[in-house]
Amino acid sequence: MKLVKAPKDQEQVKRSKAYIKYEKLLADIEKKKQFKLNLQEGLRKAYAKIETELAPMDHELQLLLRDFLIRLDELATEFGVGKLNKEYLQSYMTNELQQLLNTFGHQDTVLSALFQKYAEVSMDDLENDEDLIEAAKSMATMLGVEINIKELLEKGQEEFIEAYKEKFIEHINSNPKDFTDAESAVNSPKAANKRAVDETDRIANDARSIYMRLIKKFHPDLETDEEARNHKTEIIKQVTRAYQENDFLTLLKLQITYIDDNETDAASVADDMLKRYVKLLTKQLEELNASIHETHFTSGTAIADFIDKNGKFSPQKFAASRRHIEKQVEILKSTLANSKKRPKGWFKDQLMMTKDVVMQNMMQDMFADMFDTDF
Repeated sequence: MKLVKAPKDQEQVKRSKAYIKYEKLLADIEKKKQFKLNLQEGLRKAYAKIETELAPMDHELQLLLRDFLIRLDELATEFGVGKLNKEYLQSYMTNELQQLLNTFGHQDTVLSALFQKYAEVSMDDLENDEDLIEAAKSMATMLGVEINIKELLEKGQEEFIEAYKEKFIEHINSNPKDFTDAESAVNSPKAANKRAVDETDRIANDARSIYMRLIKKFHPDLETDEEARNHKTEIIKQVTRAYQENDFLTLLKLQITYIDDNETDAASVADDMLKRYVKLLTKQLEELNASIHETHFTSGTAIADFIDKNGKFSPQKFAASRRHIEKQVEILKSTLANSKKRPKGWFKDQLMMTKDVVMQNMMQDMFADMFDTDF
């Protein structure tokens, strides 16, 4: 049975705390439902725009970054690196190469060799790295896919996730508890179905109880006064319409509206019903929020970045991202061209840049540790 709002001509209803909370939950649920619809449509638009416009530009940018790191290593080998600069260059190259390998994977033998050189590790070291193994185990538990460390390193994180994306989504859809921290018994399909049936039956019983009470109280055939009979006929029409349309909240409002001063039991029953349905709607809102979170998770943060506060695709955010990538591409092209024109001076400038980047990262890590937060 659906739960919908009553017509606006019934604003004089007595409003208990449970009643006010009930209406607020209904409003919140409607907003979340609309947000979810907007989000689904917004993500479809974002996927299409990224595929046709941003993806080619981003691939070009990644290739230029690859060329930049290779060129930096070439000149480091040619001109040598002083003892003071070696540690900074090593830290910078290790970090940048690691990020690129998430895209290209160790199947890119040039990048792989450079990473092993600057990180001072071998492929055997990487495959047996305890932190990576633990991270893979956690990832496997969460995503429901057995993760082969060698395959993950070979393909790179992006290609690996793309290869198993359908399995990840299937696992998430069948195991929502992994992403909402709810108890497994509550979130099992069988338990959810039984709960839904019980709630529907309860609403139906409550709706019929209210309907029968109001029909009995306002039956026009029991009224001798014509004006009173017409008034009761209108009430019965409202009651019957709400009951036939499965509009439980309107029935509840009608009951509260027409309670007499001596019908304290009816008011109490209505309030008890409301309290039960506040719990029901709270659960429904939680499930909607979990579903929205799941949609964000499976879409990827890069795509979700183009969604506005209403869940809609934001052309402004997309355009800003496009301009940023275009600017980065032009800067790298110019930088690589300068490395050919003035290699020694260029290399000296880049060594200063690597030192600044490493120092900045060290400061961010230090503050992150101090305040227990991420930058």
